Amino acid sequence: PISLAGPTAEERVPRNRATVMLVIDVSLSMQATDVQPNRLQAAQVAAKQFTDGLPAGINLGLVSFAASATVLVSPTQDHQAVDDAIDSLKLDEATATGEAIAASLQAIQNFGKTVAGPQGPPPAAIVLMSDGKETIPQDLNDPRGAFSQAKAAKAASVPISTISFGTDHGVVDIGGEQVAVPVDDGSLQTVANLSGGAYYRAASADQLRAVYASLGQQIGFENKQSDASRPWLVLGTLLSMMSALGALLIGQRLPA
Repeated sequence: PISLAGPTAEERVPRNRATVMLVIDVSLSMQATDVQPNRLQAAQVAAKQFTDGLPAGINLGLVSFAASATVLVSPTQDHQAVDDAIDSLKLDEATATGEAIAASLQAIQNFGKTVAGPQGPPPAAIVLMSDGKETIPQDLNDPRGAFSQAKAAKAASVPISTISFGTDHGVVDIGGEQVAVPVDDGSLQTVANLSGGAYYRAASADQLRAVYASLGQQIGFENKQSDASRPWLVLGTLLSMMSALGALLIGQRLPA
């Protein structure tokens, strides 16, 4: 059988069913001033622009990590709560990237159980921003390591978009000693690849905001096919009505 279909157009619409965990590195290297005013403050501004740009229907959570990972906000549609938690981020020692991924996956799983409907839990993604290589554990293939947890994310169908933030000439003062803290691109790129996500590089505050803006569009919106004939049908109906009305008025004016 042959079916007739009207013209369609691609339309960008907000997602109303998705979970996103935003993960932010708060290790001491984030106080480096190679990105003004420093890496952490620039990251806070960009992260809030990201959260504010997401559709209201997105369930958003926040994890911070240094020597350990903390779920600061479980997935919620109260995006202001996430903004408030971003403002309160504090620096600490070490970098436990794998634990941050594990904590995010656990939060996603717990939330998914509470909201799962006939279609199952909502699709989920992790956005992880860091400036340095994992130090706890030092072996990224350790069961608690970033590479192992990225594989776990892949198995759970939760892609990780990683953002490598900073420059190669970052320096921090630790105990009066100047310590070089160059950004680590390789491990974050591998985490993204292993999880089925995408890797981004940002060496300035402007670049970080641009990356977050791009991610916000990819995660928060989707392309759907809409009926492009509807506007023409409406216009055609209006023209027909106007034509009929005009004929009626003309008919009333003509002599019998």
